[in-house]
Amino acid sequence: MTLDGHGTSAGRLRIVQTEEIEPDTFVWLTSLCEAAFEEPFAPVWERVGPGIHVFVEGVGRALAHAMLIDRRLYIGHEGDLALDVGYVEVVATQPDLHGQGHGTRVMREINRIIGDEYVLGALATGSNGFYARLGWETWRGPTHVHMADGQRIRSADQDGSVMVLRTPRTPAGLDLSGPIAVDWRSEEPW
Repeated sequence: MTLDGHGTSAGRLRIVQTEEIEPDTFVWLTSLCEAAFEEPFAPVWERVGPGIHVFVEGVGRALAHAMLIDRRLYIGHEGDLALDVGYVEVVATQPDLHGQGHGTRVMREINRIIGDEYVLGALATGSNGFYARLGWETWRGPTHVHMADGQRIRSADQDGSVMVLRTPRTPAGLDLSGPIAVDWRSEEPW
């Protein structure tokens, strides 16, 4: 393990596809998420599915984690703009390591991947300030869930918690005050 410029244990930054995660590492990631979110995590991994995991690996444990999955967003009143986006999930830091930069480190790498590979980044959070300082913008318009039959269901409880990260490929004039929808999935669509 190396030390960063602040004299803290930096750990090793890793970027791994879900199917490439070693069993011991998956146990570490699950343990980290259960400690951070205070809930069993097997159902969450199942719900979000496969993706890219960015995490800081310390000695015998994961220090921080974020995950990037492919999702579709619909922007505009009739979903007139459908975008395949990099959607951020499962951002967690070991509770005893908050404020040491590990979460920022994984999110900077997530931002880089989104900038290189996607038209837009998106996430839902209750910690807007953390992401705002990393370049994310709060979506100000109404949120919806796009059902398999094409119907849009209002998700007012998510208003103000959805954030986006623009990339060089983001359409010009993206209106953050218009409606936005995400494809339905069970339990937590956003």
